[in-house]
Amino acid sequence: MNKWISNVGGLLGGYALLKAPLDGSFLSGVDPVVDGLGLITVVVFAGALIYSGVRGWFKG
Repeated sequence: MNKWISNVGGLLGGYALLKAPLDGSFLSGVDPVVDGLGLITVVVFAGALIYSGVRGWFKG
C-alpha cells in the first residue's frame, strides 16, 4: 500500500512541476529544465504504477 501511495505522490509532484508558473520570476531561465524534469517524473511514476498494477494482476 505504501508503494502505491509513494508512486501517486511522485506522479502528482511531477504534474506540479509541469504546471509551476515560473514566468516573471528569477527562475524563468530554468523553466525548460523544470518542465523536462516534470515530464520525466510523470512518465517514470506512471510507468511504475502501471507495472505494479499489472504485476499485482498476475500474482493473484
